[in-house]
Amino acid sequence: MEDKPEDIIMDDYIMITFQAENIDSVDLKVPVFVKTGELISMLSKALRLTFKEGSRLQAEPLGRILDNNLTLLQEGVEHGALLTLI
Repeated sequence: MEDKPEDIIMDDYIMITFQAENIDSVDLKVPVFVKTGELISMLSKALRLTFKEGSRLQAEPLGRILDNNLTLLQEGVEHGALLTLI
């Protein structure tokens, strides 16, 4: 039996590797439904770090800087991505 699009449930979370200057990279399970700017704030609190005002995330393998007003899902970030704080 073939799955129909409405039968396929998308995960709300993906595994990513997060890295920033002066910290070791860390593998995290993150929600795809929050805006990138909100994710930066969540990471700051969870990792007990202070990030510069206006920080952004660069995604690989997409090879571009993400819009802080769009979600990871809207930006097309997938499981296994590397997100670098810039």
